[in-house]
Amino acid sequence: MGFLRIYSLPNYKLCYLVKNFPMGQKYLVDSGQATSTLFNVSDKATEKQHEALPIIHEILVVGLGIRNSRPMLLARAGEDLLIYEAFPFYETQIENHLKLRFRKINHELLTRERKTFKPKKDEEAEPSLACKRWLRYFVDISGYSGVFVCGYNPYWLFLTVHGELRIHPMTIDGAITCFAPFHNINCPKGFLYFNRQGELRICVLPIHVNYDAPWPVRKVPLRCTPHFINYHPETKTYSVVTSNLEPCSRLVRFNGDEKEFETIERTDERYIFPMIEKFSMQLFSPVSWEMIPNTLLEFEEWEHVTNVKNVMLASEGTRSGLKGYLAISTSYIYGEDVASRGRILILDVIDVVPEPGQPLTKNKIKVVYSKEQKGPVTAICQVAGFLLSAIGQKIYIWLLKDNDLIGVAFIDTQIYIHSAISIKNLIIVADVYKSISLLRYQENSRTLSLVSKDVQPLEVYGFSDVEKNLTLFAYCPEARESFGGSKLLRKADIHLGYQVTSFFRIRTRLGDIALYDRRQAAILEKRHVSMFATLDGSIGYILPVPEKTYRRLLMLQNVLVVSIPHTAGLNPKAYRMYKSQRKLLQNPHKNILDGDLLSMFLNLSILEKNEVARRIGTSSDQVIEDLLEIHQFTAYF
Repeated sequence: MGFLRIYSLPNYKLCYLVKNFPMGQKYLVDSGQATSTLFNVSDKATEKQHEALPIIHEILVVGLGIRNSRPMLLARAGEDLLIYEAFPFYETQIENHLKLRFRKINHELLTRERKTFKPKKDEEAEPSLACKRWLRYFVDISGYSGVFVCGYNPYWLFLTVHGELRIHPMTIDGAITCFAPFHNINCPKGFLYFNRQGELRICVLPIHVNYDAPWPVRKVPLRCTPHFINYHPETKTYSVVTSNLEPCSRLVRFNGDEKEFETIERTDERYIFPMIEKFSMQLFSPVSWEMIPNTLLEFEEWEHVTNVKNVMLASEGTRSGLKGYLAISTSYIYGEDVASRGRILILDVIDVVPEPGQPLTKNKIKVVYSKEQKGPVTAICQVAGFLLSAIGQKIYIWLLKDNDLIGVAFIDTQIYIHSAISIKNLIIVADVYKSISLLRYQENSRTLSLVSKDVQPLEVYGFSDVEKNLTLFAYCPEARESFGGSKLLRKADIHLGYQVTSFFRIRTRLGDIALYDRRQAAILEKRHVSMFATLDGSIGYILPVPEKTYRRLLMLQNVLVVSIPHTAGLNPKAYRMYKSQRKLLQNPHKNILDGDLLSMFLNLSILEKNEVARRIGTSSDQVIEDLLEIHQFTAYF
């Protein structure tokens, strides 16, 4: 019948009753005493409603937080997990009943298994796994207490001193069937579990990682300001560019091509020298996050690092014809009355014999090329084995030969190119005021030409704009409105609400699909997710979805806009609309779904889920299946 009853001990007297508990209502309210008519239901509509209720497989009430002062109610309703927090409510009029209520905690925890790619060999074993005990309470595992959720998608639940419920997935070993704390001299404050293959794993949580955060976090003190962090895949090290403020007591004057330094004399004891940034680069080990000795590269005074990237340049000494290098672009900032210049550095991180007792000294930095350019080097990337650099108003293509850069091609561009990325022989460059442009390099004729560009003025921040919008463009030479391909067509746009400074693309996470469906895994390997970082410290992602999934989620988004209450009464549809201070002679194209709004579907009650799914002509299980697919493809944190 879906009743939740709480009895007092030792007399087993009913002190709390909740009707239709599996529905997952927002609040659980005491319904009073249960009468006999409740158990003899004759109404067919009521019988049908109770048959639609999910089965409660397991229920757990634990005290979490400081001194276990926050009682939490966890229940497995069908394939979903319900989490409630108890709070005092003294206005109840029922005698000898608990004066409290339960508030549902919103979460994005998905415990069900994807049905689309379910392996046939595990279909028979599914009932045995579903009937096992999944909710495991633990105390003092590496200093943390909480609940571990077993099942197809295992999770850690922590409620620490900050009072925020932290949920961390642990999908590295697949489904987990059993979990228990474990402590001895060799495994202090650890745990053990069995995975789906029946293997016993004895583990500990790293104590240097802080789990009281949306993602597990480890802080590495640098005592300086980081600007660029670049991973070198060949040596598996990180190059970190940092800067420190130092007092400046000299000015630069140019006599032809020679630099002359003029010392600033302190005329008064209260005179304060100006502070300038002094840049340096250091290699770090990803194992211990310690500085690798003898790998410090210091830059000159007034020299600012503008880009650090891994590049694959043509080399005759390798089988593939390409060799990986670390390319750095810099700019000298002397002042307003001195023309700025820059420098290109090409570094090779090599493996050497480590010094005795210092295993981290196995890597060294070798400077392959370092030469000053005629202007500030503002952007850098690779193109088909060549090096591309933006210097002043020109873009150059360079060939690395005999430790020297030989010019191959160039093109005049807009005002200030600050970002450049390449896809095969195509280059996308971003200007600080003139939006983006698409270039093409033809190796046979050694020609660098402009293919297409956005004709609208736009201030670009890392391929998003200054007005906190994200826009997708397409190169469609066959379309009439593209004027033969010379104009990039806007295909989608969305207002993010924060300024994006960096994008990086990684392959979608395959998970267990690669184990039992190689054909589907080969298709998914071609899909990539674009991560982006913002100025307010958040990280988001953009994932391409199939057309059928997009149409279904688009209808769901339109229904949710008018079906659920919104924060402060603000309309999410209007908030995500493209915003611009300039009056554009075109309508917003949208075509990008709001993932934060779609995730609210998971926290609706059963009746609300079924009603919303019915209005868009599908089932709630199908919608959750789509959201689970997106969640698993992007579960990198």
